[in-house]
Amino acid sequence: MNAVSIDNPPVFRREGDVWSAQPQVQGPFGGMHGGAVAALCVGEMEAMAEGKGWGALVSANLYLLRPLPLDGISSRIAPLREGGRASVIESELWAGGKLQAKASACFQKPLDISGLPGAPDAPGFNPETFAKWERPAFFKSTNTNQGFLDLCDIRDATHEDGMRAKWIRLKRDFHESPTPFSAAMAVADVSTLFTVTDAGERPNASGWPNADLSLHLARAPIGPWIGIAQRGTWHGDGRGMTESEIFDAYGRIGRSCQSVVLLPAM
Repeated sequence: MNAVSIDNPPVFRREGDVWSAQPQVQGPFGGMHGGAVAALCVGEMEAMAEGKGWGALVSANLYLLRPLPLDGISSRIAPLREGGRASVIESELWAGGKLQAKASACFQKPLDISGLPGAPDAPGFNPETFAKWERPAFFKSTNTNQGFLDLCDIRDATHEDGMRAKWIRLKRDFHESPTPFSAAMAVADVSTLFTVTDAGERPNASGWPNADLSLHLARAPIGPWIGIAQRGTWHGDGRGMTESEIFDAYGRIGRSCQSVVLLPAM
């Protein structure tokens, strides 16, 4: 992630007990959607972890109940279990007197175990050399407002084993302190979009929002680049699923999954 500076402030700002967000995180229809909501709801827990002694964040599940406004957001964090090797924490985002999003996260304290590998020593991918991703013409919106994708440097690559992946580097941190897990989770939320753009045409649906998002990581991401190799399954009864392998420049680090709500064609 990039270092926070005065000229490049974090996406989220907290004044007292109230959160606000930069306008770049809004979705195409206003308000915040999946990835940015994950970065706020899960990221606040991640930022608190060091002081609370929870350890590293290893998994999180997020339910997206409503589009989140850009300001007037309050959060509620409640430990379900603290202590030992694992802690489980819940987080809620509220605005306008309504629950907007709810997440649960599992943290794990490290333990040295001999004979098992640690983090890899050398990168296996060089995303800087990959071609920049171009939004398909059918996807380009007439909305002139910036959105979440404008926070991202996105590269497109087909690797030697035939795997097609999008590689994403965020141009701005979400929080003042590092939140690598929730940043990767925010990036993973875009997976369903790429199942559409890679298909080369819009499907017979007017929209495909996800109702939830889960992410499991076997280790912390190394470096600013997150790779997503996704596949989607959609059905005529209006439901679908997107699952993705998640990479950093050093190799595979985890997996994400989201339930897709297909909207009828207009």
